Amino acid sequence: MKYIFKSKDPMRLNAYLAYLGIASRRGADTLIERGKIRVNGSIAKLGTKLTFNDNVETEARESVYKYALYYKPRGEITGTLKTLPNLHPLGRLDKESEGLLLYTDDYRMTDALLNPEHGHEREYSVTVREQMTPRVERLLMSGITTQEATYKKAVRVVISPNMHTLHITLSEGKKHEIRRMLNALNLTIISLKRIRILFLTLGKLKPSETRTLTEKEETHLLTILSSRNKNVS
Repeated sequence: MKYIFKSKDPMRLNAYLAYLGIASRRGADTLIERGKIRVNGSIAKLGTKLTFNDNVETEARESVYKYALYYKPRGEITGTLKTLPNLHPLGRLDKESEGLLLYTDDYRMTDALLNPEHGHEREYSVTVREQMTPRVERLLMSGITTQEATYKKAVRVVISPNMHTLHITLSEGKKHEIRRMLNALNLTIISLKRIRILFLTLGKLKPSETRTLTEKEETHLLTILSSRNKNVS
């Protein structure tokens, strides 16, 4: 597998491999000693420090953390699942919402994924009772201020031809963000579904179903989030 180190702050190779979930730090040192790790095409040495845009190649992988997707059905409270023991949700969906949740035992991802400053995209499909006008799109793309908070402008808004459903992409993730924004526009939500987190989508998942991330998805996710991590040194 190949990885590109995207942090502007230098990091020890064994810490980076541990962050990627390839091995523990001690396990990473063993892989390095065995010549299983290359940096920029050359066999890595113990104590190697990575700098921005270094290429890391591995011949082996030892799964340390687990990552899974879950389709939370409407009416269910976000929480732990018997089908995903020892994993916890990153973020929440309120009881009346449904859709995609990411579960993991990797506590380091919490800030990297959920901190609004990082601007990671989440996409939702929302159906409302009233018929929407182009004004709704303009206001959502400009940002909304309510009694509770000021919400950043949406990344993308697409209103369906029937004018009752919209796809909205956000990058902030504040509590009840969509409900409060649409309430401010005098729109009544009938259904609210999260369909995407970053590049991860519901796909063929049905309500109450789970699936683990593929190795390719896991690698891509960790590569995206690695530059946001503040807990690995």
